[in-house]
This record gives sequence, C-alpha cells and structure tokens, in this order.
Amino acid sequence: MSDPVANRTLELACTVGALDDAIEAVEEGADINFQGGAPLFLAISNRNRELIEFLLDQGAEAEMYLSKKKLNQIEDRTDLVEELISCAPYNPRDVKPQQIEEIDSAIRSAGVEYLLSDIDWDKATRFRDSLNAIGAGSSHRCVAEFLQWARSETKTDPESLGAFLHTHNPTVSEYRDRYVSTGEDLVALANDYVSDGDETQE
Repeated sequence: MSDPVANRTLELACTVGALDDAIEAVEEGADINFQGGAPLFLAISNRNRELIEFLLDQGAEAEMYLSKKKLNQIEDRTDLVEELISCAPYNPRDVKPQQIEEIDSAIRSAGVEYLLSDIDWDKATRFRDSLNAIGAGSSHRCVAEFLQWARSETKTDPESLGAFLHTHNPTVSEYRDRYVSTGEDLVALANDYVSDGDETQE
C-alpha cells in the first residue's frame, strides 16, 4: 500500500519539477501511478524530460497516454519521452504569438534547419506543439515530420547534426519550401487562439 504523504510529495514534486524530491517520495513509498497516473500527467504537462524518464523507470504507465499501436511504433526511450511530451495539454497562455512570429520568420529566411541549429530542442518542440494547438495543421505536420526525421537520423550521434543537414540539403530545402507554401498566417492563428482562451477564462 502506498504512503499518502509520499504520494502528495510526489505530486508536488512533479508539479514544480523537483526531481530530487520525486526520488525521495518514491523511496518513502509513493505510488508512481496513483490517481490514475497523476505524477506522469504533471511531468508531461510541464514537459519535464528528466521527471518523465524517472517515472517511466519506476514503472509509470505510458499506456494511459499513448495507444498500443503508437507504443508499438516507438523504437526507444527517447522517442517515447518525446511522444509523451507531445501529449501535453496546451494552455492558451503557453502560446506566445511574438515567439511564433520570430521562429516563423527565421524559418522562412534561413530554412527549417533553424529549428535544429539556432534554437534548442525544447524550444523547437514547443514551437511544433504550439502550431498544433493553434490549428496550423499543414505547418505543424511539416515541422513535426522534419523534427522526427532529424531526430531519428542523428539521435545516436547528436554531434553529427551539421553533417546531417549538409548531406541532406536538398531534402531540407524541400521541407522549407513545403513550410512556406502552406500559406498559413501563424500570427493571426496564435492571436485568435490566445484571445479565445482569455475569453474562456473570464
């Protein structure tokens, strides 16, 4: 039987992203999957990769968030963590139109490689998830496919990213052209999404 105090400690640790406290809570008898997997849900919501990894190592059930078909397609732990993060619910306040505009402009001028060479992975995946949240379907699919392809090609050797981009330059350029050709007004979609969220919360 799990310890109620340890469970509450684990829940709080996952809420604030305190890995050491989460480890201590588990050592004190917390149930990794209590309240229908609340700890993993909180770690996913905060996009905290370290905590998600820890909870999975301790037996957290990813099946609560991903279908069996999707799980069977996942090749390794890194892919599993990324898939779980993509399940994170989006708060309208998490969508930042100005940041979307900056990244969108950079992709249009420098190409989709900007997502890998000029910003970190977390910022790139947040941009991807923001596109999904605001309903930019074509742009989201393009960015998601590009990031997944790049990750699968370079995950064994992240240092090879530059060589990967150079070697696959024609395909990378095709992704840029595809992205630009969507014709979606990301800033307008983002502003509408934020406005709708503000109205809902009033």
